[in-house]
Amino acid sequence: MTVALSALVRTEGRAALPQRVRVVATLAVVVLLHLGGFAFLLLAGPALAPLFAVAVIAYGRGLIHALDFDHVSMIDNSIRKFVAEGRRPVSVGLAFSAGHSTVVLITSALVIAGFAAVTAALEPDSPVAAVLGVIGLSVSGAYLLLCALANLPRLVEGVRAYRRFPELTEAERESALRPGGGLMSRAMGAPLRWVRHPRHVYLLGFAFSLGFDTSSQIGLLVIVAGATVSGAPPLALMALPLLFTAAITLVDTLNGMFMLRLYGTTAVPERRMLGWNIAITTIGVVAALVVAGLALAELSATFGWTALSDATAWIDTEWAGFGLVAVFLAIGVVVLVGLRSRSRRLARS
Repeated sequence: MTVALSALVRTEGRAALPQRVRVVATLAVVVLLHLGGFAFLLLAGPALAPLFAVAVIAYGRGLIHALDFDHVSMIDNSIRKFVAEGRRPVSVGLAFSAGHSTVVLITSALVIAGFAAVTAALEPDSPVAAVLGVIGLSVSGAYLLLCALANLPRLVEGVRAYRRFPELTEAERESALRPGGGLMSRAMGAPLRWVRHPRHVYLLGFAFSLGFDTSSQIGLLVIVAGATVSGAPPLALMALPLLFTAAITLVDTLNGMFMLRLYGTTAVPERRMLGWNIAITTIGVVAALVVAGLALAELSATFGWTALSDATAWIDTEWAGFGLVAVFLAIGVVVLVGLRSRSRRLARS
């Protein structure tokens, strides 16, 4: 047990551990966040009942927020990048949501501590919010655009292999299911080479939270400020951002593990599985381009060009995220059913 814990601290050690151990360790972090949130909640004493009601709202908001379009797209494209490079980290979703929630935890703690300047700075029309929004939108839009561009050559390679599948050797079929080795793929993916580990995804999650999620963060801070009036001890109020974080990490972690499993499942040397692999990649590329386009629209509006933002105002990224998750789940069910059917055929033969 001591060896496993020490290995988890080091990047090389984590990579060498069995996937089951890494999954358990990742889920343990999510459980600890939940326990921490409830522990702070118990500090409320007589104010526990009203604070608990607000905590349920904060937790529910975290669950819903984790299904936003940009969350799902970011995790999917990051997982796809790692899988194409031959790596299978299980903590990508956790890393992204942890970085994403860090801003919420810090700002909530400062508001609870009475830093009025922080609350004022987070108003949507404040100069600080404007600058942070530009940074967040720039990073999120650029990253997802680069992911989409890096996946396009892989998608083309996959389609070509699908058409020629009966002619391919066994080695070529396995290679087709893990596309990305061509010159164009390497060239398009070069700007993303620095994203090598989940800790780099943490930094991206932190930057993401400065852009798309400003309104969600402010909404949580309003809840925190409102709970202050109820008479709950200041320290107990940290239960709200912690439970918000716990909810986001729960959904994002499970999302990341599911996508990792789905990409691994479609790596079976069959034409049908290659077709599903192409379908998933296509959806991921389109989603990345949509989110990058929305980031560009918001950025242009920041500088006074509202044509793009007006044209995309009808897009609800929350509902779009639900739809994207539903599509991935549906594909996952179909793929798993197909694999079981394949296993039965192999067992009979």
